[in-house]
Amino acid sequence: MSNGPWTDEENDLIVADYFAMLVDDLAGKPLNKAASYRQLADRIDRSAKAIEYKHGVVAEL
Repeated sequence: MSNGPWTDEENDLIVADYFAMLVDDLAGKPLNKAASYRQLADRIDRSAKAIEYKHGVVAEL
């Protein structure tokens, strides 16, 4: 797992994933945040917990 700075590509994927979940939530679709974090973690070199944290940061913006 990477412990270095987040790349622009990783940040773009995090934000896109966050907004995709937001759209689903607003549409009334059931969410499985943990599954979303795990799926994204499989695509980038970050843990599901790191992704969960970044989603929290995006929510604060």
